Amino acid sequence: MGNWLGAAAVLVLASSGLRAEPTPMPYGFAGLSLDTTAAQLRQRYPQDATGSSYMTLPSERSHDHIYSIQIASPDGSGQGRLRLGFERPAVQAADGKVLSPARHPRCDQLSTGLKALYGPPDQVHEYIEGDTDGYRTRILRWQQVLPQLAPAQRVEHLVLQCGRSKTARWFRADALEISRHLR
Repeated sequence: MGNWLGAAAVLVLASSGLRAEPTPMPYGFAGLSLDTTAAQLRQRYPQDATGSSYMTLPSERSHDHIYSIQIASPDGSGQGRLRLGFERPAVQAADGKVLSPARHPRCDQLSTGLKALYGPPDQVHEYIEGDTDGYRTRILRWQQVLPQLAPAQRVEHLVLQCGRSKTARWFRADALEISRHLR
């Protein structure tokens, strides 16, 4: 009898032109999300995993511009935050001379990909920090409600932090964070 009622409900919805809204998927980047566990990080990056919730990736194993990963919920409970750092470390010679300065991907490159996945950001903040000689910060924030999760974790945020110096022509991507909060 339950199958008949379910089929009847689908038939009524289909004939009325109404469609069920799809359940939003949790935010993610490069296969990493708040559901990523410490064990999964050790499996994915066996040479770099330290057993802690923070790891750095050397240039030869970096992907998607990711050079550092921090998870705040090693059990994959979805609580806390995931932070990905995009700064490629400087390359120095043995004598300390900088052979290649630290580098970052362009903010617009990463934000274009995020917009394709999640739509335009809900908020964009831009400001100049007072004590940084004109360093401009741009914060792009996406927010969604995940009704399939427990009330304490329903609101999920994705934040892309970018910045540029006074002399730079484009914003660089510094970090991406995903977190969940109370509604």
